[in-house]
Amino acid sequence: MEHEGKYTVTIRGSEFQLTKAQIEFDGPNYFTTCFLGDFKESQTRHLKMSRDPGLFLIICDYLSGYKVLPLSDRVIPVRMSPELALANLKIDAAFYQLDGLVEQCAALTTRSNQNTGEKRYLILGCEYKHSSRGRFESQVDEAINGLTWSTRVTEAGLSQKPFDEMERPEDHIGYDGLRTVSAIESFARAVRGVEPQLVGWHIETTSLSFMLLSRLMVVLVV
Repeated sequence: MEHEGKYTVTIRGSEFQLTKAQIEFDGPNYFTTCFLGDFKESQTRHLKMSRDPGLFLIICDYLSGYKVLPLSDRVIPVRMSPELALANLKIDAAFYQLDGLVEQCAALTTRSNQNTGEKRYLILGCEYKHSSRGRFESQVDEAINGLTWSTRVTEAGLSQKPFDEMERPEDHIGYDGLRTVSAIESFARAVRGVEPQLVGWHIETTSLSFMLLSRLMVVLVV
């Protein structure tokens, strides 16, 4: 059997390799037009674009026949919220003329809009070590570089421990209080890459042999 050729897509300096089967998936589309049509890319087998490389990773999975929706937090570009990533993926799917993916994004968006019965919140979690006790604003860098994770909870979930005792922005006033709120927002902004709508936070600190271990959970409006 003849060896299947490879096609290179370069997006903002990141290179991706596609097979003929991938570019024909959900075709005809932008890739079949460029690589299998009369354009110069059909000869060079190289396409350069200024789209988003993070979203194109998801596109590559889709072109491989994988299920890509709903989006996992692990594949969402760091500067995008889940809602923004889905909206931008739909825009890119339309750009690449992938009608099947456009329909899937639209259907998921419709279902998300219908599920408005109970408000949901995003939890950003972080575990980090530091050398001394102090206010959180002195530990922001350690927290940002620590082990982070995220999940979602309902409004009912916020009534359970430890969120029922979490600190809230309105509890912190004056110069020092506002510095603490600003530090929490800086952490959330660095982790998610978007402007946070802060609800509250909870920090637990335990002593290790020569260090302190803190576990931070920040609650944001989704």
